[in-house]
Amino acid sequence: MSDRMNSLSFETLLCTAVNELRERNTLFGVPAVRPRACPVDFCGGQVETPIGPAAGPHTQLANNLIAAYGAGGRIFELKTVQIIDGEDLPVDKPCIYVSGEAYNVEWSTELTIGQAAEEYIKAWIVIHLLAREFDLGDPEGFQFHMSVGYDLAGLQSEKVDRFIETMKDASRSPVWSLYLSQVRAHPELFRVVDENYVNSIPAKICNTVTLSTLHGCPVGEIRRMIAYLLEEKGLNTFVKCNPTLVGYDTARQVLDENGYGYLSFDREGFDRDLQPDYAVELLTDLKALADSLGLTLGVKLTNTFPVAIRNGELPGETMYLSGKPLFLLSIRTAQLLSQAFGGTLPVSFSGGIDTHNVAQVLAAGIAPVTVATLLLQQGGYKNLSRLCAQAPETVPARVDVAALDELVKSVSADPYYQKKPERRTVKRSLDSLACYKCRNCVDVCPNRANLALPELKKAVHIEALCNECGNCACLCPFGYLPYRDKFTLFDDEAAMEHSGNNGFYLTGEGFTARVNGAKVTALEELPEELQAVVAAFLG
Repeated sequence: MSDRMNSLSFETLLCTAVNELRERNTLFGVPAVRPRACPVDFCGGQVETPIGPAAGPHTQLANNLIAAYGAGGRIFELKTVQIIDGEDLPVDKPCIYVSGEAYNVEWSTELTIGQAAEEYIKAWIVIHLLAREFDLGDPEGFQFHMSVGYDLAGLQSEKVDRFIETMKDASRSPVWSLYLSQVRAHPELFRVVDENYVNSIPAKICNTVTLSTLHGCPVGEIRRMIAYLLEEKGLNTFVKCNPTLVGYDTARQVLDENGYGYLSFDREGFDRDLQPDYAVELLTDLKALADSLGLTLGVKLTNTFPVAIRNGELPGETMYLSGKPLFLLSIRTAQLLSQAFGGTLPVSFSGGIDTHNVAQVLAAGIAPVTVATLLLQQGGYKNLSRLCAQAPETVPARVDVAALDELVKSVSADPYYQKKPERRTVKRSLDSLACYKCRNCVDVCPNRANLALPELKKAVHIEALCNECGNCACLCPFGYLPYRDKFTLFDDEAAMEHSGNNGFYLTGEGFTARVNGAKVTALEELPEELQAVVAAFLG
């Protein structure tokens, strides 16, 4: 089985999204909602609500982004791109482990940079079309923010520079006009969208970038990268800071007091990272530069937090922590920097946001907020809708330091952030091929690679969309590996032969399936619980 996901073609993406939304009011299985209004002016535009998915597994493929828009997201931090990409980027699998908190061992897009740009262009166009056709919101009420890293040489490389320039103006890409022509080729899909609207879709996708740096990146290198993005690329720039800014002693104490004493990390990583005094000096100088250019300079809080792998949760020696324990560190990082700047430094936040804290964080003037861990937990993308429902009516134009101080104080005494006992796997009482007991595997897959068939009370795995991240296995209460144990739809014979999964592929005349090693080509030869599944795909 391949651990590399495949992109849907633009036409497939467009037709699937429009037809599914019209027939079921869902987008790739996610119920579509219009989010509660919480308008925020941000980097030259206004978003309907300053909430959305963070750079991570939910912002790699176009269908992920479209599903997140349907769930109410309006800020999209696109998956980080860097000079090492595609097959050249090693990603051990599984790469995600979710318990109460979450961990990962991946750090940038698994696609090539060119493929990533095409995915973002696809999603940008389709979201504009869906917003107008189905009145999901203001077509200009959402933003894409690119994310790049990790050193100046990489940013200046030809392929990363081409990506940046394409995101600034997608009309530079040959696929822009191709995709628009494919929209025009399907007038039967639309009742509201017309030629004039298609022509009006803006090609300028991003004017804002988040800069990711590796742990231990020298302050001089960070300075040069920020200056480059401001002066040479003309981009509003948010610098992703590390939670190590709070210091080793504070981090150790906070995590120990809340039941995370088992997390293993050393002082050396804190000493090697950017120090608070240098961070304030750096940001002060570059904020003045941004102001002189009419641009915004802010911080993204925070990067994930590296801890040692002790129990084989994931492959390798180090994994990156997120979720509740990261919030404990990230909100203190926000306090540290906001106090230093008197609330004038814009703060974008993603470290452990959930429905328990989002309203307080936004009310303190910290915006936008983006999430990854919450979308990997039970409920998946639907948690984004729940998050949007908690947004306050208004968000202060700058950080309210007093409100932030009160928030940090309340968090310190809040039992919500205490480590909870791990869930237990229940007895395997169902056949994994036919299981439809909880639908966790459907909801939590970032790539929508587990497809529910509600009318049959069944679910199947879509091999082409899966990158074997492992998240569905973390949330299966029966202890299955859905990405391996589920009955699987393959693209073709070669894909099925490459995999050990039970599954099937469609042929011009019917199908071929493999069940427990046996090839099957007739419905009546399949186990009874699978006959209706295959029939549903035969039409």
